[in-house]
Amino acid sequence: MTTLTNLTNPTNVTKESAVGDGTTADGAVQDGGPAGRTATSAGRGARLVAVGAVLLAAAAALLLGVQAHRAAAEADARTDALAAARERVPELLGYDSATLDEDLADALAQTTGKFTSDYGAILDDVVKPQAKARRISTVARVSAAGVVRGDADRVVVLLFLTQTTTSGGDGETVAGSRVEVTMERAGDDWKIAGLRPV
Repeated sequence: MTTLTNLTNPTNVTKESAVGDGTTADGAVQDGGPAGRTATSAGRGARLVAVGAVLLAAAAALLLGVQAHRAAAEADARTDALAAARERVPELLGYDSATLDEDLADALAQTTGKFTSDYGAILDDVVKPQAKARRISTVARVSAAGVVRGDADRVVVLLFLTQTTTSGGDGETVAGSRVEVTMERAGDDWKIAGLRPV
């Protein structure tokens, strides 16, 4: 029982006379109570949520960075492959009867992969005999070009060509054509891996 003396002199209040709410006479919260455990669990949960949010944000930033790098690489590849096609296709299709062997070797140097052997067979079996027999010379020019599809290592382009051909005593003929050209990365360069009229 709390007496008047106890109220006027707090030093006389014992721990036993404190209110039984988990607080001692000196005001300290007793450990191990339900309120203490709930606060600790809530704090731990908040920390886990914060760490999870940071990890998720880092993963999202990494993914976006990879996607941006891939998109930039593909855009560069399309630009480079298109420029190479504009340069290489006229070399592939053009030749002069006076320098035929040199020109056809240069044409073959524009190619890569299986297309090299396929195109080499066409040059040897068809182009070379005809060009020699009829003294044929031809010049190809790109009048328009664009990318159809592609990725970082393989790009398909569409070229609009104007070909001027001279043959012995037959004069000159000019013809237009469209070709779909497959360009493949060959080291630091791009070469022709396929060509078909469309």
